[in-house]
Amino acid sequence: MRFLFASLPLVALACGGSIGPIDPSTLHVEGSYDLVVSNIVGQPSPNPYQPPDSGHPGIGQHARLDIRKIGSSYDAAVTPENGDPVAMTVTFESDGTMTLVGEYPVGSSGGSEYSTSDEIDALHLAVGADGRFSGGFTAEGQTNVSEGDVGWQSDNTATGTVGADARPPTAQVSALGSAQSVLLPWDELYVHTSEPVDAAALGSALSLTPGAASFQVSSPSVDWIGATSAVGYRTIWSDFSGQASLGVAGGLVDPSGNASAAATSAVQFLSVPSAATFGGASPPAMWGAATIATSSESCGTAASCIEIGPLTGPCGAQPGGIAGRLEAGGATQLSLTFRVRAATQYGPPGWMFDVSAATPGKGAQVLTGELTMPPMNATTDATYPYASDWTTATVALPDTGPEVGFSLVPFQTAQSYCGGGPAFPPVTMLVDVAEITTVP
Repeated sequence: MRFLFASLPLVALACGGSIGPIDPSTLHVEGSYDLVVSNIVGQPSPNPYQPPDSGHPGIGQHARLDIRKIGSSYDAAVTPENGDPVAMTVTFESDGTMTLVGEYPVGSSGGSEYSTSDEIDALHLAVGADGRFSGGFTAEGQTNVSEGDVGWQSDNTATGTVGADARPPTAQVSALGSAQSVLLPWDELYVHTSEPVDAAALGSALSLTPGAASFQVSSPSVDWIGATSAVGYRTIWSDFSGQASLGVAGGLVDPSGNASAAATSAVQFLSVPSAATFGGASPPAMWGAATIATSSESCGTAASCIEIGPLTGPCGAQPGGIAGRLEAGGATQLSLTFRVRAATQYGPPGWMFDVSAATPGKGAQVLTGELTMPPMNATTDATYPYASDWTTATVALPDTGPEVGFSLVPFQTAQSYCGGGPAFPPVTMLVDVAEITTVP
């Protein structure tokens, strides 16, 4: 991406430590507050090619401000709504304001043509004669606009209000699938709160019904104001398949005493069979463009095999893949017998599918980097002019245990590079799989 940066100097800040009317020892500002951005004004770019007039998505956005006193100094943190806490450095200015310095996002918006984000770098909070905040703030920051492969950055100024924190926390729950269109038993269960809450209380409030799951509250970057997120994984894959409810109990309380309501989300897990070996005769779970094939053209010398595709990617690839639960029995390696057939206008394609493995209670790890991809050779096939030989690849498993879950998904990690910049050349691909098993 090429950027046309047009950044103007920030409004100069007074040097930290210069104290005028404010005597820090007499302030009464400890606590939690609600920051609301009232207006943002961007500085015009000196570039002749101006960014689109996309407005400022940060206007009207909330953030929680937490301040505590440690001896004669203060700690401060700002948490954008549904964001993560950002530690702020505290200084006192000769004009009677408290200044907090630290970069945090206040709002973003985007569409098919361009996207805009606003951020704040410095907050100036007016303090009244009673040693409390007088209700308003000014700020400086940055606005970023991108359109295709062109980007602009310019300074902005903002104004807003600071008041009592009366907004209760809210929780968002979801499952993050590792494959398109399906949720596998070992995929991540994710919870995020709109503002920090007590970490122990958050961990105790999480549940998966039915099913057994283990949740880990993420270590907060600012540890004195609480946590905002947790991840979980099912610890038993055989207890159920199909729909479950991922939930957060109500009653999570912020420092101001505002309590959250309960939140739930329905999650639909794919039924994934268990076996010692998977192939055409003992198929794994399949979705999208994955089928059982029996022709020698697809399966070579095997009586039957699994055929994934044809899929065209990596960008905008249709869903398709396979997954299974292997009886590991202490095995340390995964064995995969396969070949790839492909069509592309730009010569033999590189690595275009991913194999992931997981054990109960832990997330999946992509094993692609450890697999050896056989070379793609030119063929006489008019549909798929490139193909690899049939290959048996063995790769070390990340963990050992009584069972291991695996998935094979074409174009899986390659899609993370799509979006912005020149598009990837399209590749149409078939993956033929004769056998997947574990070995000592």
